[in-house]
Amino acid sequence: MPTNLTVSAATFTGHIAPVPRAAGAPRLAPETSASSPRDVVDAGLSAPVERAYHYLDVVQDAYVQGGEPRLLQSYNNESELMTTAFVYDNALATLAYLANPTVANVRRARLIGDALLWAQNHDAAHTDGRLRQAYASGPMRFYGQGPYFPGLKGTDGRAAHLWPFGFGGSSTGDLAWAGLALAQLYTDTRIGKYLAGAVALGTWIADRRSPYHYGGYHGGLQADGETPQRWASTEHNIDVYALFDLLAKLTRDRGWNRRAEVAADFVRAMWHRGGGHFWTGTLGGLDGEDPNALNVGNVPEDAQTWELLGFGDPRYDAAVDWATRNLWNTDGSVSGVTYSSHARGTGDAVWLEGNSHVALALLQRDAPGDAARARELLHETVRAQESLGAGQTVGRTSDGFLSAPGEGGTWTGTPLPAGGGIVAATSSFDSGFEFGYFARQHVGTTAWFLMAAQNFNPYR
Repeated sequence: MPTNLTVSAATFTGHIAPVPRAAGAPRLAPETSASSPRDVVDAGLSAPVERAYHYLDVVQDAYVQGGEPRLLQSYNNESELMTTAFVYDNALATLAYLANPTVANVRRARLIGDALLWAQNHDAAHTDGRLRQAYASGPMRFYGQGPYFPGLKGTDGRAAHLWPFGFGGSSTGDLAWAGLALAQLYTDTRIGKYLAGAVALGTWIADRRSPYHYGGYHGGLQADGETPQRWASTEHNIDVYALFDLLAKLTRDRGWNRRAEVAADFVRAMWHRGGGHFWTGTLGGLDGEDPNALNVGNVPEDAQTWELLGFGDPRYDAAVDWATRNLWNTDGSVSGVTYSSHARGTGDAVWLEGNSHVALALLQRDAPGDAARARELLHETVRAQESLGAGQTVGRTSDGFLSAPGEGGTWTGTPLPAGGGIVAATSSFDSGFEFGYFARQHVGTTAWFLMAAQNFNPYR
């Protein structure tokens, strides 16, 4: 595989297959209200969906307006991540806009896609098609005394990835999601640069096959941007399979089918028949761990539902039921699933992104009772939308950029619209994978709600 690939519409020389109309011809809906949902799974979700789209619009315009490509700040200012724009969240926002492809929404999706392509072509050190974990979406000074970031374009003219936070690595799953977003942009617009970017991301991932027992594609590169991860993830390999399957259809290059099977074999190997669920993947993230061994200590929700959405083997449909049975929580007035078996065992928090994963998987499976359960989960998420996250802000502060209050700065920007964005979790919790979630309005969670409420499968 090539490892030194600069991506642009001009440099992409692979064959672009004609896209059958049913699979992705331009399908712009009439331009009524930019936020009006084209189709929702329940009439009671129309207003919450409109509010959620308005939240994405406000966040996208927090630092830059008009036609300049830009990324969305993933969390509200008070999250203390400042203007961090995670690639995963921005891929989801792109797909959420495409779930309701009005002219305005496709334009907004293209602004994100163009920003991802710019970052891909202006990496600080590499020309191999990678994206980093996160970039600056607006001006910030890292905790008062640290480096200053003016926005996506750094002071050196390169893409400003947020290395002080440790976000300089490249996650296989994140890049697969970015590839899916760009590929879906291509199917809606027929603009070749989006497919070129998706192919470059797929090529980068395909060069990261795991050398260990279970194979598949490993987790990517660590925060230094150089050291390979030793572990491999079920969730990541589902994402990769879906991307490669889509690239095979769009390019008519059968090589993508062969690469997809590498991911598929790994996913199948992670199935725990006795438990009716998928393991999280393999070990290797910590010193002394054996990357040839399964990680059986913590079972996540996303691997159970994303298999149905992105891989789609009916033999594993029961994994969705494992998630609703084993990860169900009630936190105050809101019910739903939590992140993992570890999180379920340590608190009552509901992971609201997970509610949408499960709801969409149930809608796609469509067995008796699935649609009703999906609507229940979506309305629980609306309950959180309407009751949690008030008073949070986004955008510039009085001095122009975010910095720590303890260093003389402030987090407070422009109030977010009431009842619009959805918090990541009903209350804080530890995922068991060395990160947590909090009751902070979140682009990724809101985007998943938009896709699920409109029964839009981002993998397909």
